[in-house]
Amino acid sequence: MELSREDYTYMVRIIEGPFDRCADLKRHLEELDSSNQRTALCEGLERKIRYLGSSDIAYNFRRVIGKEPGANFRYIIRDTARFLKVPLADQGTERDLLVRMAQDYAVDTFSKFTQAEQQEILESLGVGRARAIAFLKKAGGVFAPPAFLQAFGTLVVEGLIKTVLFGLTARLIGLKLATSLFAFLFARVPWWAHAIIPAAWT
Repeated sequence: MELSREDYTYMVRIIEGPFDRCADLKRHLEELDSSNQRTALCEGLERKIRYLGSSDIAYNFRRVIGKEPGANFRYIIRDTARFLKVPLADQGTERDLLVRMAQDYAVDTFSKFTQAEQQEILESLGVGRARAIAFLKKAGGVFAPPAFLQAFGTLVVEGLIKTVLFGLTARLIGLKLATSLFAFLFARVPWWAHAIIPAAWT
């Protein structure tokens, strides 16, 4: 799944604040068609979010003693999952944790919509009306990532996650945690930004 310029613009807008206009990120964004600029943009987003997820003192201390500055990624994933009330066993790689958190959060959010809204979302992701209605009727209001994968495949699950994260997160959770979630999905993990392989979702 390829991120669009609008996707990156949305992320920069979330990170931008009154004292940080994100000039470097915006410059990379303007030249996004260059693969080098895309890489630089992702790296810049990662640095920003690691700073936002850490206190100034801790960030600068780690930098001074030669450690990678910014909050630990695993810690921020767990912290974000706790805030989102997504049970997350601390097992596997950062990638494993992130995939499970994204899937579970998206499906849990989907379950809170009315059936009419759920049907509309599925249809917007390319699922036929009859198929969407049948799936919702069979599910009976109980949803889980494996059921979505089995019924629709990875493309619909990817679309659902992206719809939830981009369309709803800003109004469901606070700025700091929304930024953390987006940064992990799009800056830290290249496979999300460019090509989510089926194996990652099984």
